[in-house]
Amino acid sequence: MVVTGNEDGAHHVISEISGALADLGYTIPGQAWTYWHLGPGPGPDHLDDERGRDWSHRTGRAMAANLYGVASALAARPVGAPPG
Repeated sequence: MVVTGNEDGAHHVISEISGALADLGYTIPGQAWTYWHLGPGPGPDHLDDERGRDWSHRTGRAMAANLYGVASALAARPVGAPPG
C-alpha cells in the first residue's frame, strides 16, 4: 500500500485499510506500506520538497520484498478456504 500523505494521516489510513483487509481474510505482511515521511503534522507537498523521499524509497523496496516473500510462501503452501 502506498499512501500519499505525511505521517499522521498516513498511519491512520494504513491502519484503517489494513484492518479492513485483514477482516476480509487478506494476508498482510509486515512493512506492507510506505508513505512520504517527514514526521508528524502538516508539511509541504511531496512534489515541492525532496526531503523524506529516501525513506519512502527504502520502505517501498522493503514492502515489495516482503509482499513477494509472502506471496511465494502462500503459492508454495496455500491456505484453504475457511470451513463452512
